[in-house]
Amino acid sequence: MGELARRATGLRGLLYNSLAGQAPAYSIASGAALVMGYAAAAAPLAMLLTTLAVMAVVYAVFVLARRYPHAASFYEYAARTLGRGAGFVNGVLYTVLYSATLGLGSIAVAFGYLASQGVAASGGPLVDPAYLAPVVVALALPPALLGVRPSVRTEVALTSAEVSILAAFAGLSLAANWGRLSALPLTPSGTFAGSPAAAMAAIAGGLVFSITYFMGFEVSTQLAEEASDPRRDAPVGTLAATLVMGLLYVLVTYAIVVDLGYSAGSISSFVEAASSGANPIYGMVGRFLGRAGELLFAAAVVTSVYSCYLATLNATARMFYGMAREGLMPGFLARTNGFRAPANAIYLSTALAAATAAGSMAAAYLLGARNPVTVAYDAMQYDYALDSLFYVASLVIVAASAFRVSTAYGKLASAAGAALLSVTFYYLVSGPTYLAAFAAPIAAVVAAEAFLARRGALAGPRPGPSAATP
Repeated sequence: MGELARRATGLRGLLYNSLAGQAPAYSIASGAALVMGYAAAAAPLAMLLTTLAVMAVVYAVFVLARRYPHAASFYEYAARTLGRGAGFVNGVLYTVLYSATLGLGSIAVAFGYLASQGVAASGGPLVDPAYLAPVVVALALPPALLGVRPSVRTEVALTSAEVSILAAFAGLSLAANWGRLSALPLTPSGTFAGSPAAAMAAIAGGLVFSITYFMGFEVSTQLAEEASDPRRDAPVGTLAATLVMGLLYVLVTYAIVVDLGYSAGSISSFVEAASSGANPIYGMVGRFLGRAGELLFAAAVVTSVYSCYLATLNATARMFYGMAREGLMPGFLARTNGFRAPANAIYLSTALAAATAAGSMAAAYLLGARNPVTVAYDAMQYDYALDSLFYVASLVIVAASAFRVSTAYGKLASAAGAALLSVTFYYLVSGPTYLAAFAAPIAAVVAAEAFLARRGALAGPRPGPSAATP
């Protein structure tokens, strides 16, 4: 068993690590059409509801991160409050079902899709995304193996640039359309649905994909043991970064809808263009920031995906490492290299990501997609939809964990966040395939927990103080 590097980064580093995990330019470029495909012009409403729900859950994470700094944070939070069995379930749910497979795999697919779009936006040919997806997997491996410091320094530079570009685009778009601003995108009427039930389904579908914008807000909690102040840096950095991202996402999504116009036809055209050819987001940014701005945005999107993949890879590896240290994963995953990085866990996470990316694109092809861009777009959509459900399930367990140790206000926030996030499961009613793909692995994890419990592997008192506890 090896040790992680102590005091390798501070509050600024963990704030930017959380920003990089949420990947604003990547989220907007890859997710805007997915959210609008369901919520239509009410996409800003879906984003606002998601922000409120996520911030409530982030508060729950804030409470838990201050109490229990640990490399396997989402395992530790549940284990310390709900018991080791619940910790095992949430640790596997987060690490294996969400992060290591669908999480990293979807980011790799998105890198291929968005890099291809960036090349096209720069005047080059439309490259098959399948050839580009492996690039991010290979490029993220060296800095991850060198420890936290190189990763954080990279994220600070790249994320600052993408946030600045998005803020400039949103400001200029809203200024240009000032006389056309409307409250419609913030109401259910923006779904253009014919009944309240249909509007609910549309918004719930939008929530499934808008939640993907925030995936990664928690990646700094897994670096807590390597922070200068474990009880301050991870919770404060996570809370501040997510609030900034929520406000930016609502603003940019609203600016996009306003610029498109408030009609079902304009929204449908936008979604169709994104799913089959050149992503219209690039041209939209170019109208306000010029050709140079469009090229900078294209570059920022690609580097955003890279930063997100790197932050997620580091977090996933530390979840494997932390659970292995607790005796709940194979022992070789708890070993570190000369830079005190969990090298074996990084290699395993990389292999799972590559396999998932290849599998999801193969599935999209087998289901009928033939255009290379459509194959990548559909694979990304499948991964995102299922990924967000596992993610929400894990966050609901975290909210329940915080409920056990919070003040009355914290209990209310945790319950409200869990309830709002659970709206995404309404989408399962109209997606029985997703229901089966979601329920079967959950049942397997619960069965594994019951098996380990019978063998006594989860017996005994709750885990002792975290390794990072002073």
